[in-house]
Amino acid sequence: MFNLEEFLLMREKRVEIQNSIIEKEKKPILVLRGNYPGENKNDFIPTNIVKVIYKEILDIFNDSIVHTKIINSIEGITYIFSINDNGTNIKKIAMEIEENHILGRYVDIDVFSETGYAFSRSDFGGNKRKCFLCDEMAFVCGRKQSHSILEITNHIQKKYENYLIENEERFKISDFLSDVALKSLILEVSASPSFGLVSPFTKGAHTDMDFFTFIDSSFSINHYFKEVAKAGFSSLSLDLIFKKIRFLGKLAEKEMFLATNNINTHKGMIFLMGISIATTAKVKFENKSFSEIKNNIKFMCRDILKDFVNLETKSNLTHGEKLFLNHGISGVRGIVKDGLDIIFNGSLDVFSNALIIEKDINCAMIKTLIFLMSSLEDTTILHRHNISILNEVKKKAQDLHCIFSNCCIDKNILKDLENEYTNNKISPGGSADLLAITLFFNYSKKIF
Repeated sequence: MFNLEEFLLMREKRVEIQNSIIEKEKKPILVLRGNYPGENKNDFIPTNIVKVIYKEILDIFNDSIVHTKIINSIEGITYIFSINDNGTNIKKIAMEIEENHILGRYVDIDVFSETGYAFSRSDFGGNKRKCFLCDEMAFVCGRKQSHSILEITNHIQKKYENYLIENEERFKISDFLSDVALKSLILEVSASPSFGLVSPFTKGAHTDMDFFTFIDSSFSINHYFKEVAKAGFSSLSLDLIFKKIRFLGKLAEKEMFLATNNINTHKGMIFLMGISIATTAKVKFENKSFSEIKNNIKFMCRDILKDFVNLETKSNLTHGEKLFLNHGISGVRGIVKDGLDIIFNGSLDVFSNALIIEKDINCAMIKTLIFLMSSLEDTTILHRHNISILNEVKKKAQDLHCIFSNCCIDKNILKDLENEYTNNKISPGGSADLLAITLFFNYSKKIF
Protein backbone atom coordinates (compact mmCIF):
# COMPACT_ATOMS: atom_id res chain seq x y z
CA MET A 1 0.00 0.00 0.00
CA PHE A 2 1.27 3.48 -0.90
CA ASN A 3 2.70 5.39 2.05
CA LEU A 4 2.68 9.15 1.43
CA GLU A 5 4.91 9.87 4.42
CA GLU A 6 7.52 7.38 3.20
CA PHE A 7 7.31 8.91 -0.28
CA LEU A 8 7.97 12.44 1.04
CA LEU A 9 10.80 11.27 3.28
CA MET A 10 12.43 9.52 0.33
CA ARG A 11 12.16 12.68 -1.73
CA GLU A 12 13.96 14.61 1.02
CA LYS A 13 16.62 11.91 1.24
CA ARG A 14 17.15 12.00 -2.54
CA VAL A 15 17.67 15.78 -2.41
CA GLU A 16 20.26 15.27 0.34
CA ILE A 17 22.05 12.68 -1.80
CA GLN A 18 21.99 15.04 -4.80
CA ASN A 19 23.49 17.87 -2.76
CA SER A 20 26.17 15.62 -1.29
CA ILE A 21 27.23 14.51 -4.79
CA ILE A 22 27.45 18.14 -5.96
CA GLU A 23 29.49 19.05 -2.90
CA LYS A 24 31.87 16.11 -3.37
CA GLU A 25 32.34 16.20 -7.16
CA LYS A 26 32.06 19.97 -7.73
CA LYS A 27 30.30 19.23 -11.04
CA PRO A 28 26.77 19.67 -12.42
CA ILE A 29 24.45 16.73 -11.89
CA LEU A 30 21.66 15.21 -13.96
CA VAL A 31 18.84 13.43 -12.14
CA LEU A 32 16.70 10.96 -14.10
CA ARG A 33 13.38 9.67 -12.75
CA GLY A 34 10.16 8.29 -14.14
CA ASN A 35 7.24 10.59 -14.93
CA TYR A 36 4.52 8.07 -14.17
CA PRO A 37 1.21 8.62 -12.36
CA GLY A 38 -0.13 6.71 -9.39
CA GLU A 39 1.48 4.62 -6.72
CA ASN A 40 3.16 1.90 -8.79
CA LYS A 41 6.34 3.71 -9.77
CA ASN A 42 8.37 0.49 -9.68
CA ASP A 43 6.19 -1.41 -12.15
CA PHE A 44 7.74 -2.98 -15.25
CA ILE A 45 6.85 -0.22 -17.71
CA PRO A 46 8.00 2.89 -15.78
CA THR A 47 11.17 1.08 -14.68
CA ASN A 48 12.04 0.02 -18.20
CA ILE A 49 11.27 3.45 -19.65
CA VAL A 50 13.75 5.00 -17.21
CA LYS A 51 16.33 2.35 -18.12
CA VAL A 52 15.94 3.13 -21.84
CA ILE A 53 16.61 6.84 -21.22
CA TYR A 54 19.46 5.91 -18.85
CA LYS A 55 21.16 4.14 -21.76
CA GLU A 56 20.65 7.20 -23.99
CA ILE A 57 22.29 9.43 -21.38
CA LEU A 58 25.23 7.03 -21.07
CA ASP A 59 25.70 7.02 -24.85
CA ILE A 60 25.49 10.81 -25.14
CA PHE A 61 27.67 11.87 -22.21
CA ASN A 62 29.85 8.70 -22.13
CA ASP A 63 33.32 9.58 -20.75
CA SER A 64 32.10 12.93 -19.38
CA ILE A 65 30.25 11.06 -16.62
CA VAL A 66 32.46 11.07 -13.52
CA HIS A 67 30.05 9.49 -11.01
CA THR A 68 26.76 7.60 -11.12
CA LYS A 69 24.41 6.89 -8.23
CA ILE A 70 21.40 4.54 -8.52
CA ILE A 71 18.55 4.77 -6.02
CA ASN A 72 15.76 2.18 -5.82
CA SER A 73 12.90 3.48 -3.70
CA ILE A 74 9.19 4.18 -3.51
CA GLU A 75 9.84 7.02 -6.01
CA GLY A 76 10.85 4.43 -8.59
CA ILE A 77 14.34 3.90 -9.95
CA THR A 78 16.42 7.09 -9.97
CA TYR A 79 19.79 7.74 -11.60
CA ILE A 80 22.04 10.61 -10.56
CA PHE A 81 24.95 11.48 -12.85
CA SER A 82 27.78 13.85 -12.06
CA ILE A 83 28.95 15.16 -15.42
CA ASN A 84 32.11 16.99 -16.42
CA ASP A 85 30.36 19.44 -18.73
CA ASN A 86 28.67 22.82 -18.69
CA GLY A 87 25.33 22.72 -16.87
CA THR A 88 23.71 24.74 -19.64
CA ASN A 89 24.75 22.16 -22.26
CA ILE A 90 23.53 19.32 -20.08
CA LYS A 91 20.10 20.93 -19.59
CA LYS A 92 19.69 21.60 -23.32
CA ILE A 93 20.42 17.95 -24.09
CA ALA A 94 18.06 16.85 -21.31
CA MET A 95 15.28 18.99 -22.80
CA GLU A 96 15.88 17.52 -26.24
CA ILE A 97 15.58 13.99 -24.89
CA GLU A 98 12.38 14.88 -23.03
CA GLU A 99 10.87 16.49 -26.13
CA ASN A 100 12.11 14.29 -28.98
CA HIS A 101 12.69 10.76 -27.71
CA ILE A 102 9.63 8.54 -28.12
CA LEU A 103 9.73 7.86 -24.35
CA GLY A 104 11.10 11.24 -23.32
CA ARG A 105 7.81 12.58 -22.02
CA TYR A 106 7.56 9.78 -19.49
CA VAL A 107 10.70 10.74 -17.57
CA ASP A 108 11.79 13.81 -15.63
CA ILE A 109 15.36 14.90 -16.24
CA ASP A 110 16.45 17.57 -13.77
CA VAL A 111 19.79 19.33 -14.06
CA PHE A 112 21.58 21.20 -11.26
CA SER A 113 24.67 23.38 -11.60
CA GLU A 114 27.82 22.83 -9.56
CA THR A 115 26.44 25.46 -7.16
CA GLY A 116 23.13 23.63 -6.79
CA TYR A 117 21.07 25.88 -9.07
CA ALA A 118 18.13 23.97 -10.57
CA PHE A 119 17.96 24.79 -14.28
CA SER A 120 14.45 25.44 -15.54
CA ARG A 121 13.01 24.94 -19.01
CA SER A 122 12.10 28.63 -18.98
CA ASP A 123 15.82 29.48 -18.66
CA PHE A 124 16.12 28.34 -22.28
CA GLY A 125 12.82 29.64 -23.62
CA GLY A 126 11.07 26.33 -23.10
CA ASN A 127 7.46 25.95 -22.05
CA LYS A 128 6.14 23.91 -19.19
CA ARG A 129 5.44 20.31 -20.18
CA LYS A 130 2.04 19.49 -21.64
CA CYS A 131 -0.40 16.78 -20.64
CA PHE A 132 0.14 13.36 -22.22
CA LEU A 133 -3.43 13.24 -23.52
CA CYS A 134 -4.34 16.81 -24.47
CA ASP A 135 -2.82 20.22 -25.25
CA GLU A 136 -3.37 21.55 -21.73
CA MET A 137 -0.40 22.17 -19.46
CA ALA A 138 0.33 19.04 -17.41
CA PHE A 139 0.08 20.78 -14.04
CA VAL A 140 -3.36 22.20 -14.98
CA CYS A 141 -4.70 18.78 -15.99
CA GLY A 142 -3.24 17.30 -12.83
CA ARG A 143 -4.92 19.89 -10.66
CA LYS A 144 -8.26 19.40 -12.40
CA GLN A 145 -7.84 15.61 -12.53
CA SER A 146 -9.00 15.82 -16.14
CA HIS A 147 -7.88 12.25 -16.90
CA SER A 148 -7.97 9.10 -14.83
CA ILE A 149 -4.76 7.30 -13.86
CA LEU A 150 -5.93 4.33 -15.93
CA GLU A 151 -6.27 6.52 -19.04
CA ILE A 152 -2.76 7.87 -18.56
CA THR A 153 -1.10 4.54 -17.80
CA ASN A 154 -2.82 2.94 -20.82
CA HIS A 155 -1.46 5.76 -22.98
CA ILE A 156 2.09 5.23 -21.63
CA GLN A 157 1.82 1.48 -22.15
CA LYS A 158 0.84 2.05 -25.79
CA LYS A 159 3.80 4.36 -26.29
CA TYR A 160 6.13 1.78 -24.75
CA GLU A 161 4.73 -0.84 -27.14
CA ASN A 162 5.40 1.56 -30.03
CA TYR A 163 8.96 1.97 -28.77
CA LEU A 164 9.45 -1.81 -28.80
CA ILE A 165 8.19 -1.96 -32.40
CA GLU A 166 10.52 0.92 -33.35
CA ASN A 167 13.40 -0.82 -31.60
CA GLU A 168 12.76 -4.03 -33.54
CA GLU A 169 13.03 -2.03 -36.77
CA ARG A 170 16.19 -0.37 -35.42
CA PHE A 171 17.85 -3.77 -35.02
CA LYS A 172 16.84 -4.83 -38.53
CA ILE A 173 18.25 -1.65 -40.06
CA SER A 174 21.44 -1.88 -38.00
CA ASP A 175 22.00 -5.48 -39.08
CA PHE A 176 21.50 -4.57 -42.73
CA LEU A 177 23.67 -1.44 -42.73
CA SER A 178 26.50 -3.07 -40.78
CA ASP A 179 26.49 -6.02 -43.18
CA VAL A 180 26.65 -3.64 -46.15
CA ALA A 181 29.49 -1.70 -44.51
CA LEU A 182 31.49 -4.87 -43.87
CA LYS A 183 30.87 -6.06 -47.42
CA SER A 184 32.08 -2.70 -48.75
CA LEU A 185 35.33 -2.83 -46.77
CA ILE A 186 36.11 -6.35 -47.96
CA LEU A 187 35.23 -5.56 -51.59
CA GLU A 188 37.47 -2.48 -51.54
CA VAL A 189 40.54 -4.37 -50.29
CA SER A 190 39.82 -7.14 -52.82
CA ALA A 191 40.07 -4.82 -55.84
CA SER A 192 43.04 -5.42 -58.15
CA PRO A 193 45.20 -3.94 -59.70
CA SER A 194 45.40 -1.69 -56.65
CA PHE A 195 47.91 1.13 -57.48
CA GLY A 196 50.07 0.67 -54.38
CA LEU A 197 47.17 -0.29 -52.12
CA VAL A 198 46.88 -3.63 -50.33
CA SER A 199 45.03 -6.33 -52.30
CA PRO A 200 44.79 -10.14 -52.09
CA PHE A 201 47.85 -10.34 -54.37
CA THR A 202 50.18 -7.67 -53.01
CA LYS A 203 51.02 -5.54 -49.99
CA GLY A 204 51.42 -2.66 -52.41
CA ALA A 205 53.41 0.22 -50.95
CA HIS A 206 52.95 -1.15 -47.42
CA THR A 207 55.36 -3.29 -45.41
CA ASP A 208 53.39 -3.53 -42.15
CA MET A 209 50.06 -4.89 -43.42
CA ASP A 210 48.55 -7.31 -45.91
CA PHE A 211 45.15 -8.51 -47.12
CA PHE A 212 44.58 -10.59 -43.99
CA THR A 213 45.36 -7.65 -41.73
CA PHE A 214 42.50 -5.81 -43.42
CA ILE A 215 40.17 -8.79 -43.00
CA ASP A 216 40.92 -8.96 -39.26
CA SER A 217 40.48 -5.21 -38.96
CA SER A 218 37.19 -5.17 -40.89
CA PHE A 219 35.56 -7.79 -38.71
CA SER A 220 36.85 -6.18 -35.51
CA ILE A 221 34.89 -2.97 -36.19
CA ASN A 222 31.68 -4.54 -37.52
CA HIS A 223 30.06 -4.32 -34.08
CA TYR A 224 30.80 -0.57 -34.16
CA PHE A 225 28.89 -0.28 -37.43
CA LYS A 226 25.84 -1.86 -35.79
CA GLU A 227 25.94 0.51 -32.82
CA VAL A 228 26.34 3.53 -35.09
CA ALA A 229 23.32 2.46 -37.14
CA LYS A 230 21.27 2.11 -33.95
CA ALA A 231 22.36 5.59 -32.87
CA GLY A 232 21.33 7.04 -36.24
CA PHE A 233 17.93 5.34 -36.34
CA SER A 234 16.54 7.81 -33.83
CA SER A 235 14.31 10.81 -33.29
CA LEU A 236 17.18 12.65 -31.59
CA SER A 237 18.94 15.47 -33.43
CA LEU A 238 21.88 14.95 -35.78
CA ASP A 239 24.05 16.86 -33.31
CA LEU A 240 23.35 14.37 -30.52
CA ILE A 241 23.76 11.44 -32.90
CA PHE A 242 27.15 12.85 -33.96
CA LYS A 243 28.16 13.19 -30.31
CA LYS A 244 27.27 9.54 -29.73
CA ILE A 245 29.06 8.15 -32.78
CA ARG A 246 32.27 10.10 -32.13
CA PHE A 247 32.59 8.32 -28.80
CA LEU A 248 31.74 4.99 -30.44
CA GLY A 249 34.47 5.73 -32.97
CA LYS A 250 37.06 6.00 -30.20
CA LEU A 251 36.04 2.56 -28.96
CA ALA A 252 36.22 1.18 -32.50
CA GLU A 253 39.76 2.51 -32.95
CA LYS A 254 40.84 0.61 -29.85
CA GLU A 255 39.29 -2.59 -31.23
CA MET A 256 40.98 -2.05 -34.59
CA PHE A 257 44.43 -1.53 -33.09
CA LEU A 258 43.94 -4.58 -30.88
CA ALA A 259 43.04 -6.73 -33.90
CA THR A 260 45.94 -5.46 -36.05
CA ASN A 261 48.73 -5.26 -33.45
CA ASN A 262 48.64 -1.45 -33.53
CA ILE A 263 48.58 -1.09 -37.33
CA ASN A 264 46.34 1.70 -38.61
CA THR A 265 44.22 0.01 -41.26
CA HIS A 266 40.86 1.75 -40.87
CA LYS A 267 41.11 4.86 -38.68
CA GLY A 268 39.88 7.17 -41.44
CA MET A 269 37.29 4.61 -42.48
CA ILE A 270 35.86 4.44 -38.95
CA PHE A 271 35.17 8.17 -39.18
CA LEU A 272 33.81 8.17 -42.73
CA MET A 273 31.74 5.02 -42.46
CA GLY A 274 30.38 6.08 -39.08
CA ILE A 275 28.99 9.31 -40.52
CA SER A 276 27.70 7.50 -43.62
CA ILE A 277 25.89 4.79 -41.64
CA ALA A 278 24.44 7.16 -39.04
CA THR A 279 23.03 9.62 -41.58
CA THR A 280 21.64 6.79 -43.72
CA ALA A 281 19.90 5.31 -40.68
CA LYS A 282 18.54 8.74 -39.72
CA VAL A 283 17.06 9.30 -43.20
CA LYS A 284 15.51 5.83 -43.08
CA PHE A 285 14.05 6.53 -39.62
CA GLU A 286 12.42 9.71 -40.93
CA ASN A 287 11.10 7.92 -44.06
CA LYS A 288 12.89 10.35 -46.34
CA SER A 289 14.50 9.67 -49.70
CA PHE A 290 18.06 8.45 -50.34
CA SER A 291 19.00 11.88 -51.73
CA GLU A 292 18.49 13.44 -48.28
CA ILE A 293 21.56 11.64 -46.90
CA LYS A 294 23.89 14.23 -48.42
CA ASN A 295 22.03 17.07 -46.68
CA ASN A 296 22.17 15.20 -43.37
CA ILE A 297 25.93 14.77 -43.70
CA LYS A 298 26.40 18.47 -44.48
CA PHE A 299 24.30 19.48 -41.47
CA MET A 300 25.94 17.00 -39.11
CA CYS A 301 29.45 18.10 -40.13
CA ARG A 302 28.80 21.82 -40.63
CA ASP A 303 31.16 22.85 -37.80
CA ILE A 304 33.83 20.21 -38.29
CA LEU A 305 36.48 22.60 -39.58
CA LYS A 306 36.46 24.32 -36.18
CA ASP A 307 39.09 21.71 -35.33
CA PHE A 308 41.44 23.82 -37.49
CA VAL A 309 40.87 27.15 -35.71
CA ASN A 310 43.96 28.93 -34.32
CA LEU A 311 46.44 26.34 -35.60
CA GLU A 312 49.17 29.01 -35.66
CA THR A 313 49.24 28.98 -31.88
CA LYS A 314 49.56 25.21 -31.50
CA SER A 315 52.96 23.69 -30.85
CA ASN A 316 52.33 20.04 -31.79
CA LEU A 317 50.39 19.80 -35.05
CA THR A 318 48.93 16.60 -36.47
CA HIS A 319 49.65 15.67 -40.10
CA GLY A 320 46.18 16.85 -41.12
CA GLU A 321 46.62 20.16 -39.30
CA LYS A 322 49.96 20.76 -41.05
CA LEU A 323 48.37 20.10 -44.46
CA PHE A 324 45.58 22.56 -43.72
CA LEU A 325 47.99 25.21 -42.45
CA ASN A 326 50.50 24.84 -45.30
CA HIS A 327 48.29 23.97 -48.29
CA GLY A 328 44.69 24.72 -47.25
CA ILE A 329 43.84 21.02 -47.69
CA SER A 330 41.13 20.03 -45.22
CA GLY A 331 41.24 16.31 -45.95
CA VAL A 332 38.44 14.06 -44.80
CA ARG A 333 36.91 16.87 -42.72
CA GLY A 334 36.40 19.01 -45.80
CA ILE A 335 34.97 16.06 -47.70
CA VAL A 336 32.26 15.38 -45.13
CA LYS A 337 31.58 19.10 -44.64
CA ASP A 338 30.79 19.09 -48.37
CA GLY A 339 28.26 16.31 -47.81
CA LEU A 340 30.45 13.74 -49.62
CA ASP A 341 29.68 15.54 -52.85
CA ILE A 342 32.49 13.66 -54.62
CA ILE A 343 30.46 10.48 -54.06
CA PHE A 344 26.87 11.63 -54.51
CA ASN A 345 27.69 13.70 -57.59
CA GLY A 346 30.57 11.61 -58.86
CA SER A 347 31.71 8.14 -57.87
CA LEU A 348 28.26 6.60 -57.41
CA ASP A 349 27.42 7.26 -61.07
CA VAL A 350 30.89 6.18 -62.18
CA PHE A 351 30.49 2.85 -60.39
CA SER A 352 26.96 2.25 -61.72
CA ASN A 353 27.98 3.05 -65.32
CA ALA A 354 31.12 0.94 -65.04
CA LEU A 355 29.09 -2.06 -63.90
CA ILE A 356 26.94 -1.73 -67.02
CA ILE A 357 29.94 -1.45 -69.36
CA GLU A 358 32.27 -3.96 -67.68
CA LYS A 359 29.71 -6.41 -66.25
CA ASP A 360 32.44 -7.14 -63.71
CA ILE A 361 32.52 -5.73 -60.18
CA ASN A 362 36.31 -5.72 -59.90
CA CYS A 363 36.69 -3.67 -63.09
CA ALA A 364 33.91 -1.34 -61.94
CA MET A 365 35.70 -0.80 -58.64
CA ILE A 366 39.00 -0.07 -60.40
CA LYS A 367 37.31 2.49 -62.68
CA THR A 368 35.75 4.13 -59.64
CA LEU A 369 39.07 4.15 -57.81
CA ILE A 370 40.72 5.83 -60.81
CA PHE A 371 38.00 8.50 -60.84
CA LEU A 372 38.50 9.18 -57.13
CA MET A 373 42.29 9.33 -57.54
CA SER A 374 41.82 11.86 -60.35
CA SER A 375 39.76 14.19 -58.15
CA LEU A 376 40.87 13.80 -54.54
CA GLU A 377 43.48 15.74 -52.60
CA ASP A 378 44.61 12.43 -51.11
CA THR A 379 46.21 13.10 -47.73
CA THR A 380 47.58 9.54 -47.52
CA ILE A 381 49.79 10.29 -50.54
CA LEU A 382 50.76 13.64 -49.04
CA HIS A 383 51.64 11.97 -45.75
CA ARG A 384 54.29 9.87 -47.53
CA HIS A 385 55.30 12.32 -50.28
CA ASN A 386 54.53 15.90 -51.34
CA ILE A 387 52.13 18.01 -53.36
CA SER A 388 53.97 17.49 -56.66
CA ILE A 389 53.73 13.69 -56.37
CA LEU A 390 50.04 14.04 -55.56
CA ASN A 391 49.49 16.18 -58.67
CA GLU A 392 51.30 13.59 -60.81
CA VAL A 393 49.05 10.83 -59.44
CA LYS A 394 45.96 12.92 -60.12
CA LYS A 395 47.07 13.72 -63.68
CA LYS A 396 47.73 10.08 -64.56
CA ALA A 397 44.38 9.10 -63.07
CA GLN A 398 42.62 11.85 -65.05
CA ASP A 399 44.15 10.53 -68.27
CA LEU A 400 43.11 6.95 -67.44
CA HIS A 401 39.61 8.07 -66.54
CA CYS A 402 39.24 9.74 -69.95
CA ILE A 403 40.61 6.70 -71.79
CA PHE A 404 38.42 4.10 -70.06
CA SER A 405 35.27 6.09 -69.33
CA ASN A 406 33.33 4.50 -72.21
CA CYS A 407 35.22 1.25 -72.76
CA CYS A 408 36.63 -1.68 -70.82
CA ILE A 409 39.83 -1.18 -68.87
CA ASP A 410 43.19 -2.57 -70.04
CA LYS A 411 44.66 -4.42 -67.05
CA ASN A 412 48.14 -4.55 -68.61
CA ILE A 413 48.41 -0.75 -68.52
CA LEU A 414 47.06 -0.66 -64.97
CA LYS A 415 49.44 -3.38 -63.82
CA ASP A 416 52.43 -1.32 -64.94
CA LEU A 417 51.13 1.65 -62.94
CA GLU A 418 50.55 -0.57 -59.91
CA ASN A 419 54.18 -1.71 -60.03
CA GLU A 420 55.36 1.87 -60.36
CA TYR A 421 53.36 3.05 -57.33
CA THR A 422 54.39 0.01 -55.28
CA ASN A 423 58.07 0.61 -55.99
CA ASN A 424 57.76 4.33 -55.20
CA LYS A 425 55.74 3.69 -52.01
CA ILE A 426 52.72 5.62 -53.31
CA SER A 427 49.41 4.56 -51.74
CA PRO A 428 46.14 6.39 -52.51
CA GLY A 429 44.54 5.40 -49.20
CA GLY A 430 42.10 8.31 -49.11
CA SER A 431 40.69 7.29 -52.49
CA ALA A 432 40.41 3.70 -51.26
CA ASP A 433 38.34 4.84 -48.27
CA LEU A 434 36.00 6.76 -50.55
CA LEU A 435 35.69 3.71 -52.83
CA ALA A 436 34.44 1.72 -49.83
CA ILE A 437 31.96 4.49 -48.97
CA THR A 438 30.79 4.54 -52.61
CA LEU A 439 30.14 0.81 -52.41
CA PHE A 440 28.30 1.26 -49.11
CA PHE A 441 25.89 3.83 -50.56
CA ASN A 442 25.44 1.84 -53.74
CA TYR A 443 24.30 -1.26 -51.84
CA SER A 444 22.39 0.57 -49.09
CA LYS A 445 20.08 2.24 -51.65
CA LYS A 446 17.95 -0.88 -51.77
CA ILE A 447 16.24 -0.05 -48.44
CA PHE A 448 14.83 3.21 -49.83
